[in-house]
Amino acid sequence: MKPALFLLFAASLAFAADAAKPAATTPTEPAAKAAKRAAAAGGAQRQAVVPDAVDGVAKEELAKIKVAALKAYQEESVKAARERMAEVRTRLEFATGAEKKDIAADARRAVDEVRSALVTAICKNDPTIKMESLEKVMDAMEDKRTKVMDNAKKKKAAEKAPTADDTAKKKTT
Repeated sequence: MKPALFLLFAASLAFAADAAKPAATTPTEPAAKAAKRAAAAGGAQRQAVVPDAVDGVAKEELAKIKVAALKAYQEESVKAARERMAEVRTRLEFATGAEKKDIAADARRAVDEVRSALVTAICKNDPTIKMESLEKVMDAMEDKRTKVMDNAKKKKAAEKAPTADDTAKKKTT
């Protein structure tokens, strides 16, 4: 797994855990109402982690998943998995190129562990959620994080690239 994807995943989970607990919603409440209620309760950052729409998942099912996910981030098993992932991330941050390759397997395991703990906690919070829908939502979350991370890489590379003015200044000095 790419370290950048791992870091994005870790960052999104870190934002999710820092927000306050959302107010309770009913399983049939529309996703828009669930998002407004969570935002009012300070869960706006966590709400952004779960996409607003996923192909093949009904809005009611998605609303149930969002509510269960918000609760799942407060579970001890998810917190412990996220802490282990943060530890791997700090090792990656200061590693050299060769060391990063060695740590990559640990990073993938940590991401898988967080996903597994999150799925387990979500299913525990709401046993009526269909596993197919939950897997689609989890995949959509990972795709969303990948796109954001790729855009961040492109932006960072563009900022690092010297402009024509910079190269002209270097030649004259």
